[in-house]
Amino acid sequence: MRNENRDGDELKPTMSQRRFGRQLSLALGLWLLAAITRWWIAPQWARLPADYADETFYQARSRARQTPDGKWESARLIGRRVDQTLVVSGDTAIVQGDLHWSTEAGQVLFESGGIYGVNRHSRRNVSGYGNVNRSGQFLFPPHVERRSYTYWNPLFIGPCTATFDRTAVVNGLPVYVFRFTARNLDESSGYTHLPDVPERYEAHTDGQGTLWIEPISGIVVDYRERGASYFFDGRTRKRVADFFVWSDHFTPQTKTAQLQRAAARRRMMALEIWLPLGLLLGGLLWLALGLRRAAPASTRASMGNEL
Repeated sequence: MRNENRDGDELKPTMSQRRFGRQLSLALGLWLLAAITRWWIAPQWARLPADYADETFYQARSRARQTPDGKWESARLIGRRVDQTLVVSGDTAIVQGDLHWSTEAGQVLFESGGIYGVNRHSRRNVSGYGNVNRSGQFLFPPHVERRSYTYWNPLFIGPCTATFDRTAVVNGLPVYVFRFTARNLDESSGYTHLPDVPERYEAHTDGQGTLWIEPISGIVVDYRERGASYFFDGRTRKRVADFFVWSDHFTPQTKTAQLQRAAARRRMMALEIWLPLGLLLGGLLWLALGLRRAAPASTRASMGNEL
């Protein structure tokens, strides 16, 4: 009888085994929380906010004329881009994007606007939404890669191609530098104030420039552009003459604001890596402690001597 009781006692878990079981459960819980944080919570942090709104300003030097043989006039211009979310439907944000160019005296030279459907995760234009069926990025995505991107936003009336060029540091912030181009964009609707548009000519635009992008957040922290708009004969399909030539860049105030936004967003998005990693390491350490406590006393002594 005593032997039977002894055998039954041997089948019962020891105190150290029960303690190890609890620590293993906690370690597994930490690992599960790490997975949830990395693959579910972090993507929610990175989504475009439901109340996304942005405003950027640009300074430009330009030369313009009203007709193909008209007199050129030089001017300093102020550009203003405004993005405003109108409504959100699941993972798609409907954004109104407007662009205004005017002289320092307030004379409007060019205006355009559009409705964009934007995927809140990828920042891509969503086919079937908006007033035009657009492709490519509306904004650059989090975790920008060193490759080429097509993007289409209010700064140009059609798609642009941005190609990775190099890395750089702007005010202590690591950035990716992209070169972009836009070719033969029909902007006639924005130049109807010209006497020959659209009755005689179309108004087309070519542009190129440089983007400085903080890669973790995808925020453009600096911007430079130059280009030309020209009269285009739709019947002969030939370029007639330039009527607007410009170069522009972020205002100092916009550049400073974009750098601050990117730095803050970079710190917050770093949590999607460091928080899961901390939880994973915490689970490993807790499990190692449990294994050490569950080991026989002689084994713990030898482990301590080895350390």
